[in-house]
Amino acid sequence: MPVLVDRIEQLDVNCLIWVGRVTKADALGFPGRIDPSRPEFGCRWISYFDPMADLSDLDPACLLELRERLRPVVAGLAAKGEFRMVLASNSTYNDPLVAVWRAMTATDADYLSNPVVVLDIHSAARVLGLSAADAERARAWIEARIRRTSEPSR
Repeated sequence: MPVLVDRIEQLDVNCLIWVGRVTKADALGFPGRIDPSRPEFGCRWISYFDPMADLSDLDPACLLELRERLRPVVAGLAAKGEFRMVLASNSTYNDPLVAVWRAMTATDADYLSNPVVVLDIHSAARVLGLSAADAERARAWIEARIRRTSEPSR
């Protein structure tokens, strides 16, 4: 599952963590794992693109379909309060795709998310209003989650 959907409970922040090779099926499948009616899915999100994530399988048609699959999810989350998504990426390889996604969503008046793009997890957490200490906790939590995902199965 190279797109992890998770929650940093103590900070009330949800995460999308993009790791490893992300196929079209992975990208198009994760919106189905987010149920806006469930309390664990809130309005503050960090979408972190690990520098080693391989998004080369995601083409413009896939991004358009992903936006359509996310549209009802984002609308459901926005109905709970102010929905905020921050994209954190610092990868020469993935940044162009992130920029395309940002342009696609920012110019769609009917899509209720206008994500901010930053270079790192700490900055993403700060944009969401977390203190410097809590932003550091978010960074450590996400990095630990990636390490657990990368460990070989026993």
